[in-house]
Amino acid sequence: MKIKKISALIIGLIILSSSIFADEKKTQVELSLSLNWTLGCYKETTFSNISQTIISPRFQLDSKIFSTNWLHHITADYFFSHPKSAMTETAVVYKNFDPISGETYFQGFQSELAFHRIRLQYDAGYNVLKNEKYNLYVGGNFSTNAYLQFENYPSITGIISIGPSTTFNYKLDERNSFMVTSSMPLFGYGVRPPYAGCDAQLMKYAEENFMKILTLGNFLSLHNYQSIFLEFDYKLRAAKNFSTGLGLSFEYSRIAVPKERPLYYLDGTFKTMISINF
Repeated sequence: MKIKKISALIIGLIILSSSIFADEKKTQVELSLSLNWTLGCYKETTFSNISQTIISPRFQLDSKIFSTNWLHHITADYFFSHPKSAMTETAVVYKNFDPISGETYFQGFQSELAFHRIRLQYDAGYNVLKNEKYNLYVGGNFSTNAYLQFENYPSITGIISIGPSTTFNYKLDERNSFMVTSSMPLFGYGVRPPYAGCDAQLMKYAEENFMKILTLGNFLSLHNYQSIFLEFDYKLRAAKNFSTGLGLSFEYSRIAVPKERPLYYLDGTFKTMISINF
């Protein structure tokens, strides 16, 4: 009896192991690194009611996990620029106050405005339409965004949001394929100062307990936060586990918090990328 039980246990383990390895064979991981060129503009009305032109490099890291009927997609990207405007091209003379002498004086000031954008997003989609040529994944995403503008004082907007997303993957042949991705936020929470620079309460909370800054935020939805993201990627498989590709993306965001001084962000991006899969 013991021999039969051991034999049954071994056979069960073999069957279980084979099923696990079978599932692993269905799982494919793809890592992509891309250098993007961003052409767009943003309008940060808490700082100055003018549009700023952006032509700058953008770095993006993607991880895609294709597991049976699921697609897990993690994206991290960052870009930095010194936007050009009338404020940055010429020096500004402003009136300052000396607290010791009590007198006022004029001082020249050359703006060195810096703009940063950081995005970290996770998308999960279920394959609802598939055959040998294409797959359509429908699901949702969780996204965190930070818009950072630095002058004399920082102006930082931080947002977390959730919303629907879709991915369409089409295989042209054994070497060529393309993927179209779209997403948008429906609900979120954001912290944004009412003007360029940290207000007194925000600075006070930062000194006392940084997490208290989150209490200064607002709940976001379509009435005060609209955004859409579209991306098109073409991939050419150069070797068994190595691919190169090109891509285009478009993004528009409007963050109306506070209502009187919204932030607008609009850009189109050209992408060059390399990918490895295993």
